[in-house]
Amino acid sequence: MALAALCILSGTSWVIPGGMMNELPPLERQSLLFGGIWVVALFFARRRLWLHIGSLQWIRLAAAAVGFFGVPIVVAEYVRGSVPATSRSALFAMVPVVVVLVVAASDEAEGGQSGVRQLLVPALTGLGGLLLLLPLDFSGSVRGYLMLALVGAAVILAGVASVWLHRLLRGFGLAEAIAIMGLSNAIFLLGSSAAHEDLVRRWGGLGSLLSISSLVDVVEVLLIIWLLRGMLPTRFASRYLVIPLVTILESYALMRPDWTVRMLFGTLLLAAGAGVLLFWKASEGETVLSLR
Repeated sequence: MALAALCILSGTSWVIPGGMMNELPPLERQSLLFGGIWVVALFFARRRLWLHIGSLQWIRLAAAAVGFFGVPIVVAEYVRGSVPATSRSALFAMVPVVVVLVVAASDEAEGGQSGVRQLLVPALTGLGGLLLLLPLDFSGSVRGYLMLALVGAAVILAGVASVWLHRLLRGFGLAEAIAIMGLSNAIFLLGSSAAHEDLVRRWGGLGSLLSISSLVDVVEVLLIIWLLRGMLPTRFASRYLVIPLVTILESYALMRPDWTVRMLFGTLLLAAGAGVLLFWKASEGETVLSLR
């Protein structure tokens, strides 16, 4: 149910009004949202949190959290003029492929035979379906290729970090983990915003956070952390296919385009790939990951 709620919220975000969010630069806005998440989580985790502060596991969790949330956010903002949002969505559909390869490599390094590699086919099937629906569109210049490579690096980092986080989060309480992840991303995004754009220091700018869009963003982050902790990475990675599928189906329902063979085939491939990843039954050997 939590994954369904996350996918519906994320897939429907394109129709949610943004309120006055334009008063703040995007990175600064995201930083303040993560900062708010940290403040609230700190209230519930304040005692236990200080027991781990400065520890190696604390640092690892903060680094993995920035790799999963912060870096993709910064990259998406940096390449905005060179790689359109639809192309970024198509590229991030490669995350399930990365996750499958990382989990399989981790299992094999420990001498396990979990059969995770068989999920590579549905992951590639879903990716192929999305590429039929959202063909890559980017500048053919040297800068365009560099920006594309930058997004590709963020995709790989997000996939590796999601597997890493699944293991790390088991050693923390939920509120404690949310506090650490919120603080690390708030600091990283604020620093990135200061380096990339002027910070807005007016109190009036904070009013732009009071919107339905901001509330949805916060709920999504909390759901993601909860699901990262409780779901197998291969299953959770299906969201990178399910969310575009929800968006595409909603746009079809609202705009009622004339169906083509390409649209039908792409939608079926996307749904099939996402479905197999989501409902595939894991073997016993995959319940514990060994990525370090």
